[in-house]
Amino acid sequence: MVKVVRSLVATGHVIRGVCYAKPDYLAQRLTELSAIPPERIGLNGEYDHYGLAKRIQANFYQQLGRGAVAQVAVKQRGSAVIVSGQVDTLPLLDQLVELALQAEGASHVEVQDVHLKTLNSPQPVQVA
Repeated sequence: MVKVVRSLVATGHVIRGVCYAKPDYLAQRLTELSAIPPERIGLNGEYDHYGLAKRIQANFYQQLGRGAVAQVAVKQRGSAVIVSGQVDTLPLLDQLVELALQAEGASHVEVQDVHLKTLNSPQPVQVA
């Protein structure tokens, strides 16, 4: 049985730093800490702070080829994926977003400062 965690510093009549925990709290937290969060899993299953971005970039290369995504940068902020750079077409950008959303640990994808070489739109864009 795990003892109750207590930390106590007494100075004069002031008590500072008291922490009471349930007997099983410490064991639970240690178990949780031993698991790597999905967004921090690297290419080979190791802990990597930027693992999600690296796994997504590798998947882009594998699925689409290096040439198609040579100018695409993938970053992460926690479980958020940030895609930037230059892509050939809007359908390719849509495909990149779909692939990124499928990655384990990705909560959402932000597209920031992506330059399109061509805009394949079925109808011309009208400006009001």
